[in-house]
Amino acid sequence: MKERFKNWLNKLKQPKTWIAAAIVAVIVAAGTLFALWVRRPIARYNADYDDAKQVYFEHLALAAGSNRLLFETGTLPEEFASVDASAKQYSYAYAKVLEVLDDQSHRDPETENVHVGSQRLLVEITTGEHKGRQMVIDNYMSKLFDKHAEVGTSLLVFVLTDRASTVDGLPALSLSVMNYNRQWLLFGLIAVFLLVTALVGGKVGLRSILGLALTLAAVFFVLVPSLLRGFYAIPFTLVLCVLVTVVCFLLLDGLSRKTVSAILGTVAGFTVACLFAMLASRLAHLDGLEYNVAETDTLIQAKFQGTLINIRGLFVSGIIISALGAVMDVAMSISSSVNELKTVNPGMGFSALFKSGMRIGRDAVGTMTNTLILAFTGGALVNLILMKYYNWDVKAILSGDYITHEVITGVSGSIGLILAVPLTALIASALHGSAKPKLQVK
Repeated sequence: MKERFKNWLNKLKQPKTWIAAAIVAVIVAAGTLFALWVRRPIARYNADYDDAKQVYFEHLALAAGSNRLLFETGTLPEEFASVDASAKQYSYAYAKVLEVLDDQSHRDPETENVHVGSQRLLVEITTGEHKGRQMVIDNYMSKLFDKHAEVGTSLLVFVLTDRASTVDGLPALSLSVMNYNRQWLLFGLIAVFLLVTALVGGKVGLRSILGLALTLAAVFFVLVPSLLRGFYAIPFTLVLCVLVTVVCFLLLDGLSRKTVSAILGTVAGFTVACLFAMLASRLAHLDGLEYNVAETDTLIQAKFQGTLINIRGLFVSGIIISALGAVMDVAMSISSSVNELKTVNPGMGFSALFKSGMRIGRDAVGTMTNTLILAFTGGALVNLILMKYYNWDVKAILSGDYITHEVITGVSGSIGLILAVPLTALIASALHGSAKPKLQVK
């Protein structure tokens, strides 16, 4: 144990360890400051995000009320448009079922035994401003909304608070069932993943978890708010992926020829995927606006409301992010293999290292390419079944926006992954070819 501690201290004293730590610290600090700077989108009318969300829900309530009045009475009172909806607030909360007062539901054998019908539930709100309040709510179930509840079930509910009306001195509430409370299940799954990674991977596993945390933080706290602020998606995503790659590899293995080779190979790989995706989408006359009509329409409405988002580059940016992990994997594998070959046989030159790296890489390409393509295919499985069910014409399928997007996504990522093999082998062989490392195995 004492000897291990001395070796660890000796590693800390090495200049390359401090250089790697300094690079990681600078990148993380810069990313943190940048995340704080762009944490909120700038709207053209300087509207605060929370205010905009509240206005949206108020308009939604007014629209729903207008439709209800029109259908029920056939006329719309003149004063309705000026009704002050500011007293109404909308929020989500968790609620626990205390009692099932009435259950008029049954299982429908024609739709694989989903629950259809309704329930009357006594629930207690367990989070938020109204924690502890008990309410009786109706839970309606259908073929597409099967949220059957029992005593003790934890539910996510949508809460409408009307402060203009009171019940027993408290604001009037209206609750509706949205979904099951799945937060603890998700936290549990994440905890199991982290535990398995730490137990199997040891110190490397812990460093990989830290790298994953920084990657997710970069996406959620830097990339997303920056895109909402109006940054151009493709170049900004490329720069951010480069920074993420540098930080993750330095955390995993410090500053070394192996790390530099893996970084350069990864950057080259996902840059190729980006360029190929840009070219293919241009030739196919696709700009990302047609991929998901509902989501794109929401983003367009956000632009009309003042959010400075550039939608056209989001499709290619998604391809870059989806290919990053696989390219990092194969680049590190090739770089590590070349490094080990040089360590075991210091006499190997550039040519021998490159040939060996390519032979190792060819074996990795087959499985990794299948991994990418099958991942995209699995995500599109339901749509593929529907295409077969409706017997779509082959010409319509091949020229359709959805299939074209999926093919470009899968092929672009796979090409970036494949070309990362020779590029990483070339870079690693060049860096290790003239080196004369001591015979040691990390």
